[in-house]
Amino acid sequence: MSTPLQPSDEQAKVITGCLLLLSIIALAGVFYVTQAVLVPFVIAIFIATIVTPLVDLLVLKWKMPQIIAISLTLLLVLTFGFLICMTLIYSTQQVIYKAENQYSEKFGIFINSVFEAAKEADDLPVRKLEEDTKEPQPETPDQKEATPEAPPTVIVDDGEAVAAEKPEIGWFQKMGIDLDTLKKATMDYMRNSLKSIAVSTMQSALNFTTTSFFVAIFVIFLLAGRDPNAVVKNEIYFEIEQKIRSYISTKLVLSLITGTLVGVTLKLFGLELALVFAILTFLLNFIPSVGSVIATLLPIPVAFAQFSDSPWTIAGVILIPGGIQMAIGNGIEPKLMGEGLQLHPVTVLLALSFWTLLWGPIGAILAVPITAAIRIVLMRFESGRTAGNLLAGILPGGSTTVA
Repeated sequence: MSTPLQPSDEQAKVITGCLLLLSIIALAGVFYVTQAVLVPFVIAIFIATIVTPLVDLLVLKWKMPQIIAISLTLLLVLTFGFLICMTLIYSTQQVIYKAENQYSEKFGIFINSVFEAAKEADDLPVRKLEEDTKEPQPETPDQKEATPEAPPTVIVDDGEAVAAEKPEIGWFQKMGIDLDTLKKATMDYMRNSLKSIAVSTMQSALNFTTTSFFVAIFVIFLLAGRDPNAVVKNEIYFEIEQKIRSYISTKLVLSLITGTLVGVTLKLFGLELALVFAILTFLLNFIPSVGSVIATLLPIPVAFAQFSDSPWTIAGVILIPGGIQMAIGNGIEPKLMGEGLQLHPVTVLLALSFWTLLWGPIGAILAVPITAAIRIVLMRFESGRTAGNLLAGILPGGSTTVA
């Protein structure tokens, strides 16, 4: 009787890896299709993770009934969410008003000045060549006004005086570019772009408000169904909760400080929509690596429109908030995070790309905590430790990390 063939350890790992890859692809499709429900649910999970210590304090130490503790916590969460929604709606109205009125006019003036400068630069060689070919003749002021300009003359070898040829046309005309037509097209494109920005901003604010409603419902049920005494007994859940809570809490405080400092700085410069940029800085700081860069570059169009005659002010609007972002993101945050979530920078970038592709900006914000939770779960199983170590940058067969 023949014995069945047993796969070797390497074959078993390959099979496990292939199955894991197929599972990831299948789950990605499910996540993409069900994002309207899953996004509010995942946000609610992280919010509940942050506020559960307050519920535990009220129930376990202050001996408060669970229903009252949950009600007080929900009241705090809903108040905070309501303030954020109202601030976003107000900021959106300011963006729409200024985009359709003030900035449209200011960008028009700026574009006009740019094209006028281009015209002068294009005509400069023509005027210079005309002045060089013209013979100097003393004229009285009256003659300058009354006598029309005659074409310059050039003496050739046979002694005949002939009129000099008109110099070549400018570079733009030589390339077949009509500056007037190009200016009109640029103005139309700028107006349409400002309108589309205003409309998309309003749609984003409405979507955020709708999502917040579902998030609030999920938070209510998550807190109501949670037993403070049973959570500590589950080691995996406890580890995930502790690490994710530490990460989100630290990130929340640092993002709030960064947004406040950037908003105050922009307000001192007199930049319009400083409150809007402060809120965006607070939200974008949850996106690792690229969020702070985007937050620094966002005020540039408004700064150019408002301070077009003051380049030093524009430089200050860009450089000082950028310095604040670098000081907090590269100096303070790593010391407070410590070991953090044990994710390699390459893993963070890949997770950022993956979850942004699935869920958009919300996915970019949730990418790091979701990936960290997946790694914690993988490290609890023998078959998933290789993948968990790869997420931390540890190569198979040793403790060497990826450079």
